[in-house]
Amino acid sequence: MPSLGLQTDLMFSRYSGLVEDVGRYVVITTPSNPNYYFGNYLLLKAPPQAGQWSDLELDFARYVGAPPRIKHFAFQWRVSGDEDGADMSGFMQRGYEYMECAVLTAKRTALLEPQKVNADIDVRMLQSEEDWRAWYELELQERDIDQPKEDYVAYLQGVRDMYRSMIAAGRGDWFGAFQQGELVGSVGLFFDERIGRFQNVLTKSSHRSQGICHTLVHAVAKAGFDRADTLVMVADENYHAARIYESLGFQPSERQASLCRRNDGESKSGEDSGVEASKPE
Repeated sequence: MPSLGLQTDLMFSRYSGLVEDVGRYVVITTPSNPNYYFGNYLLLKAPPQAGQWSDLELDFARYVGAPPRIKHFAFQWRVSGDEDGADMSGFMQRGYEYMECAVLTAKRTALLEPQKVNADIDVRMLQSEEDWRAWYELELQERDIDQPKEDYVAYLQGVRDMYRSMIAAGRGDWFGAFQQGELVGSVGLFFDERIGRFQNVLTKSSHRSQGICHTLVHAVAKAGFDRADTLVMVADENYHAARIYESLGFQPSERQASLCRRNDGESKSGEDSGVEASKPE
């Protein structure tokens, strides 16, 4: 059975970049946005093994790139049931961030009403340049403080342009939660035939735990079923966001994992990954 998580990841890569199967890996590159970690990575066909970091980093440099243009390493793969407890300590000692994500899916009949509703927000598509400026400022404000601002700005401008281009092409929309005219949450939903994929659920830090995420995701999912039979959400297994989505009827269907770290051209440990993290609630 194909991976819905990875399949919908590649929807964005194919739109804005290049996807090439080279045998051992699928190589994903986005020439227009070198700071986009998961637009420039190796998709592994099997999980990495202990001590394999040297070969992987050499292959990454060969197929994806190296400093000064590509200043990170990033690898992703599907997790099967017998891989629980895989030892990634060797990679983590080299400064890699290891993340396991749940791929959650829902059909129209499974969608549940939110347990926590915020009646004070207006959920609508981003339309004006003012809306998109507010989106940009919110994403920049809520980024991980360990992410270098210069690199993050370049990344953010690149993905903004990609999303807006996809929207103009009829591939999806971006939605905002507005409270008294202020953008306090947002999420994208894009489509590949009859499959919809959510992107970057975010709630402003000063407005969390107010039901904004529940209300926003439910409203967008309900609208999304007009175009899709299945909606897909990918969430960090160790973050509470997955529980929010499950409360709305999304169910875990598979898992995927990733390793990433910054790369300034030197061999270091303890580096930060610089990967964007969604902050739903």
